Amino acid sequence: MCYGIQGAGRGAPELVKEAHSVKMSARELFVPAVVTTLRTIDPGEIRAVTLVLPDEYEMAGTRYPIRDEMRPGNAFLARPIGARTGKFRRRMYTRSNSAVTSERILETIINHTHEERADSSIWWQTEEVEALQRKGGTIEVRMGLSQDGTQLILYENSARCEDTNLRLEPDGEWQRMRFLGIAFSTGITPFLAHLRYMKALEFGRTREHPGSYYTLVVSVRKPRHLMEHDELLELARKFPENFRYYPVLTREWPADWPYGKGRIIRSRGTTNGEEGVDLGPLLGVAPDLQNYHVRMCGNKTARNQLQRGLQQGGYRPLSFRSEIW
Repeated sequence: MCYGIQGAGRGAPELVKEAHSVKMSARELFVPAVVTTLRTIDPGEIRAVTLVLPDEYEMAGTRYPIRDEMRPGNAFLARPIGARTGKFRRRMYTRSNSAVTSERILETIINHTHEERADSSIWWQTEEVEALQRKGGTIEVRMGLSQDGTQLILYENSARCEDTNLRLEPDGEWQRMRFLGIAFSTGITPFLAHLRYMKALEFGRTREHPGSYYTLVVSVRKPRHLMEHDELLELARKFPENFRYYPVLTREWPADWPYGKGRIIRSRGTTNGEEGVDLGPLLGVAPDLQNYHVRMCGNKTARNQLQRGLQQGGYRPLSFRSEIW
């Protein structure tokens, strides 16, 4: 899951008194979050959304503070409505902002996947969601109860870094790492969370160490599909020794476009039943690819092509982790 919710939201009411709407089982508890912001990136296809959790929640006459310590690159679980079924669906959404600077404000970017069973991705693009936002409606978000039973903790999907997720490495590790992030379309979502977290911590720079270095390659079809483009350009200007941004347009680009054009990973056709993969455009951005920790978010085909290209070219990055939809 590489898609999520995005935007800037206002704070939710200090306390939401709706104990009857809390859904609780032996393992799960859901709390309503207000839909505060909708931003359409591509009509019917891509929408940025913000959900805001309350500061605390009341259940059975007891108030529970809500704690948000979600790790960058992780996802939260929400219960949107299925457009086809009309029923609540349990779906994970990768968060695009950081709890350090936006506690209890959950931003993500959601796309219409066009998969047969993806009825909730359709619903997020509808006017029904716009009406929900206008009236201050809510979407339920999964929480957990702290061990001492005194707080509600925002649930996140990954407890540790694994090859199949993009949870950011622990503090004390990422500050000394060189990253190459490769994002396809809404796959930019976890990388936004990484970078916003790193920015808040000055990329881990100290007097003794220059901090982390992060190159982000973002591939989209058209200029209007570029997400947080100006923010990323500004981040690169402010932290030139720590961050490089390289957007790539695959179908349409202006005449004066100074960045990538066409596919960043290209097929060379099939020989003896095996697809040949050209990593030339990507190597043009990161020629010393073997000195990076490579992170990728996109569809399965793109992931497989990238892995095949690395293998065929004999390129061995310091590590490789990917998240696909």
